[in-house]
This record gives sequence, structure tokens and C-alpha cells, in this order.
Amino acid sequence: MIFLTIFVHLIIEDMKQNLFLNNVLNRGAILGFAMLCSHIFEQCAVVYGGTMGWFSVMGAEMLVVMALYIWMLYRFAKQYSLSVLETRETLKVFSYGQGFSYVVSVSSLAGVIVGLGRYIMHSFVIGHDAYLKAMVTSMQTAINSNPESANLMSSYEPMLKQMMTQPEPGILATIFSSVWSYMLWGAIVGLIIAAKVKREPNLFDNKTEE
Repeated sequence: MIFLTIFVHLIIEDMKQNLFLNNVLNRGAILGFAMLCSHIFEQCAVVYGGTMGWFSVMGAEMLVVMALYIWMLYRFAKQYSLSVLETRETLKVFSYGQGFSYVVSVSSLAGVIVGLGRYIMHSFVIGHDAYLKAMVTSMQTAINSNPESANLMSSYEPMLKQMMTQPEPGILATIFSSVWSYMLWGAIVGLIIAAKVKREPNLFDNKTEE
């Protein structure tokens, strides 16, 4: 209960100073742009590449981007925690809840940017029909590259045909899907990052500074 009271007080104080909002907007835009560049590369690899070589490169790129995503969120949360501590003269506290809410907020904003970019890329740059055709072709290439899967190609045909009939998603649905995904990943990663950047008072420490 004490920690909850302190957390609410600190959040209100940060919002009054616009520190939280300004930092989330700034860092969320940076993270979103970086993740959007990754998404554009992956889409181009599928649509304009479509070979097993490109799939291998895309797999390695996804691992690198995941590591970059975690590192950037940790770096941003660490910088934000230090900025918060610098604004306080007496209560030098940065709680677990502050760190967690910051990471989730930054990641969610990045999801908005990625979702908007994904919609523009999917609907206007590539085109919905061309995108579906490229996805089906890529899946056929991946299946045919495995001798065991290639023998079962006929069993995959209904799924591939169903993919070609998928309706084009709207802009709100695309953005919501992206935000939900990034919010979920932000919550998972935030559980660890918040524990790394927190600075909470030791309520059982009765020592006084000399």
C-alpha cells in the first residue's frame, strides 16, 4: 500500500512536469521508426525476394532486431529513470511501476507507427493482391524446399487458396493489431527492464546519513 501511494504520487508529479509524456513521445517515435525500417525490409524480402536465401537473411535480421528492440527499451528506460531522479531534490525514487508503465507506453507508441507504416506499405506501395500472391509464392517455395513437405503439397493447397481470399484489413484494424502486439511484447520485456532500472527506498533501513 505504501509503495502504491508513492507510485501514484510520482506519476502525477511527472505528468505535471510533462516529463513522462515528452519522453514517451520522443523515444516511442525513435523506436517505432527503427522497427518500421525492419518491417519494410522483411516485407520487401518476402515480396521481391521470395527465395530461401532471403528467408535465411530475414531470419537473422529478426534476431538482430529483437535484440535491438530490447536494448533500446532498456536504454530509454535507464535514461528516463536518471532524468526523473535529477528532477527530485528529496525523494530520490524511481519505482518498479514507473519503469514498467514507461516501457509499455514507449513500445505501444512504436506499435502505432509500425501499424500505420504497415498499412501504407501493404495497401499503397505493394498492393493487397500483390502482397497475398507474394506470400503464397513464398510459402510454396518454403514447402518445396523440404522434400518431406513437398510430398504433402496437395494438403497445403486449401490453406494457400484461403490465404488468397483474405479481405484487405482496414487502417484501424492494422494499427490496433500492431499496437496490441507491441504492447504485449513491451509488457513481457518491461517485467525485466523495470526491475533493472528501479530505485526504491529501503523501508527497513533505519540508518541515518552522517
